[in-house]
Amino acid sequence: MQRDSLRVAAVLRRTAGAAYEAADFGAEFGRSVLPVGAAWVPLLQNLRAPSFYYIGLSGLGVGGTRVPVSEDAFKLSESGDGGVVMDTGTAVTRLPAAAYAAFRDAFLAETANLPRVGGVSIFDTCYDLNGFVTVRVPTVSFFLSGGPILTLPARNFLIPVDERGTFCFAFAPSPSDLSIIGNIQQEGIQISFNGANGYVGFGPNVC
Repeated sequence: MQRDSLRVAAVLRRTAGAAYEAADFGAEFGRSVLPVGAAWVPLLQNLRAPSFYYIGLSGLGVGGTRVPVSEDAFKLSESGDGGVVMDTGTAVTRLPAAAYAAFRDAFLAETANLPRVGGVSIFDTCYDLNGFVTVRVPTVSFFLSGGPILTLPARNFLIPVDERGTFCFAFAPSPSDLSIIGNIQQEGIQISFNGANGYVGFGPNVC
């Protein structure tokens, strides 16, 4: 599949007033495509935080292209620092500052045609989409360790923050080396934890 077709995989459609809904056009790329299918990835253990669900993350993608961020940015160290935690109690995904900056800049480069507005709360990348009928945005993906790629629905990474049509890129920098995948990015994705065997499964939400 060509890169251009990946780039338009997520489309925001206007509904009543300034509200929008996301429609996803099923982009496919990489060795495994999620959440179209399902995949299991191993849980990682951190003896300093044994109750947390750590997973391996090898990279980030925007518009079908891998963002130039070292895999080391997401590694859990032997001393228990860093790593990537899945947490339903945290709303927005947090990434180490350098990784976030590269991720955000890649998204900005692919959305240069959209009108920008000032940051809102913890979000520094926001757009004025009031009056738009459709808005094409690039796909956003997590490259999971071992090969699977989790491609997010548009509603999981570009979210409304007011009733005037302001939407923001729903990620933020972390104050530490710890990455947290928040509940906004998990919405609509069926996630199953198999703690006994040390795996977490990602698949389509069929409920």
